[in-house]
Amino acid sequence: MRITRVTVAAVGTAAAVVLAGCGSDTTDGQQHTHEGSDDHHVLEPLSPRQIDAEQTASTAMGMVLSWQPAIDESKTDALIRATAYLGGDLLAVAESGTRASVRPDADWQQWAAAKDAVAATCVRADSTPAAPKGMRTVVLDVTCTQTVLHASGRSTRLTPQTWRTTVTRTDDGWRLTDYRYQQ
Repeated sequence: MRITRVTVAAVGTAAAVVLAGCGSDTTDGQQHTHEGSDDHHVLEPLSPRQIDAEQTASTAMGMVLSWQPAIDESKTDALIRATAYLGGDLLAVAESGTRASVRPDADWQQWAAAKDAVAATCVRADSTPAAPKGMRTVVLDVTCTQTVLHASGRSTRLTPQTWRTTVTRTDDGWRLTDYRYQQ
């Protein structure tokens, strides 16, 4: 079973739509007709050309920290999936196709054996330093929360972590060029 961040987002969106329709109160006795489709659509993240520095940092880090231990050889596979949002040395590592020596998470083997996946969501942290307008390189802190999606259907939210990221403006949009664990 391959669970991706896009799958998680699609399931979450579908659940929200279903719940939004629950509990409606119609006092006029009218019947509601439901129209829809069984077509399934994959939600794709926005192109780096369409998003700003903050969105690039959050999107890229969410991809970098989302893993499929049962399928991925290492965390580098997540970096490769984020290639469209990367620049500089990070892009060079992702495009090299080599698996960098990245220390696996302590639970990696357990997640792999259980066929669990790890999905991350990231948002701008309050600790982000102020940057003057017009800068082509910006430092942003993002707080990322990883959730282990167990094959059983349960999920476990891990402790949020803050990462200091560097994003650089290119002719093709913003790109993540560096990240470091903060706390």
